[in-house]
Amino acid sequence: MRLFFSAASLLGVAVQSATAAEEPQPAHQIVTRGEGFIRSPVRPLVGHGPNLRARQNEVEVLNQRGGTRYGVEIEVGTPPQKLTLILDTGSPNTWINPVCETSNLPSDCQKFPQFDYDQSSSLNVTDYVDTLRYGIGNATVQYVYETISIGSATIENQLIGIAVESHQIPLGILGVSPPIQGQNEYPYILDTLVDQGLIKSRAFSVDLRGMDNPTGALIFGGVDTGKYIGELAKLPIIPPSRTPSGADRYYITMTGVGLTLTDGSVVQSEELEVPVFLDTGATLSHLPTRIYEALAGSFPDAQYDPNSGFYILPCEYTEMPGSIDFYFSGKAIRVPLNDFIWENGAYCILGVTPEDEEPILGDTFLRAAYVVYDQDNRNLHLAQAADCGSHLVAIGSGADAVPSSTGRCTALPTATTAGSNSKSMGLDFTATRPPANTFTGTLPTGIDVGPGPAQSGGGGTTVTGGGGLKPTGHPNAAGRVEGVGMGVAGLGLVLAWML
Repeated sequence: MRLFFSAASLLGVAVQSATAAEEPQPAHQIVTRGEGFIRSPVRPLVGHGPNLRARQNEVEVLNQRGGTRYGVEIEVGTPPQKLTLILDTGSPNTWINPVCETSNLPSDCQKFPQFDYDQSSSLNVTDYVDTLRYGIGNATVQYVYETISIGSATIENQLIGIAVESHQIPLGILGVSPPIQGQNEYPYILDTLVDQGLIKSRAFSVDLRGMDNPTGALIFGGVDTGKYIGELAKLPIIPPSRTPSGADRYYITMTGVGLTLTDGSVVQSEELEVPVFLDTGATLSHLPTRIYEALAGSFPDAQYDPNSGFYILPCEYTEMPGSIDFYFSGKAIRVPLNDFIWENGAYCILGVTPEDEEPILGDTFLRAAYVVYDQDNRNLHLAQAADCGSHLVAIGSGADAVPSSTGRCTALPTATTAGSNSKSMGLDFTATRPPANTFTGTLPTGIDVGPGPAQSGGGGTTVTGGGGLKPTGHPNAAGRVEGVGMGVAGLGLVLAWML
């Protein structure tokens, strides 16, 4: 059923146009489409860091490691309107138009354009309404079929959600995870790209960068061999029956943790077998308590803040050589100290929290890794990230779809020279222990850390009292949805907006 409606009656406020003129983009930020792949820039978005204590006031974090989310630009509708969404490998759904007035970061939210429904001739509204619940927020969305473009690649009739009410959420989400277990599936964006012949398999690569390096990218159906060192290690995705939560996520097995010390020597843990989930939607990493305490204990002058649960470090560590190293069946990914430590004003924070139920390697890890996510063959391919130009290779189909191309970048030096700030460090997994030092200062507050993984549960609803996008308690809307009927299997998600 084709329906038309007024954006003014929907929102009760003027909608910011998404088609305003923009400054020309540098070459590395222009979307590239080749035979069987689509490259889209992923840019870090200035935001807030980890939530350090109960909210009393908002303190802006100025450093790039103080709360970076990663955004992807897409175009929605006919004519196309440009939007920015959070890239999330932890959830499969895509939805747009958060309500800025009720978000946790209204000033950040208002910097980004919203979709103007009145301007699109390709919109088809469904009767499906759902509330997506987050750890610190929620969004009520109505599902629509719309045209979505990534550069010159156009996806027709893609099912996405449009928020008619939301709280505590500053940006919409581009979901690229596997389907939610136990829910009826519908074609997500990755599925539709394959179904419409734009890429050959449900696979994509992710290359995240810091604020001072805007060359990151999401490549649907392709790999950039100019962005990593050595071979891509093929690691099987753990079956849902063996994951900590029983959910089908991008879990692989981490087999060790180590340190490359400031003098160039390497300390490594004993052999481990820890399932970890690689999630672009998590700004921090969340590791089992034993590993978390061992990493924190490696910094002799770390101080534990009992109010926030974070370890506070002297900021001089961000100027030192050395890395925190993660091992995957022989493949080591070395994360420089200055990427794994959050700078927040006068304080620096170790970018990891304890998590025994669902360990996650988030953006503090992913900035140092080049990752290919292969849904069709249930593998992740992993290499040390680098940057020596660009050479794009398409991912094919079948069992060996991801090319085994060696990265064009040369290996990083294995030894470093310790500077005047060199400190003695080590790694001790021998015992669980209380922190040696307690932080007594006052940390800044109000830090947002991005979406966590989607979970099964919840239920969609059908609008039975008429069609079309309708306000469901939007703070600026006059009406309400009437006649909400039975649940719709497959459209209900509970999302965790978590550390």
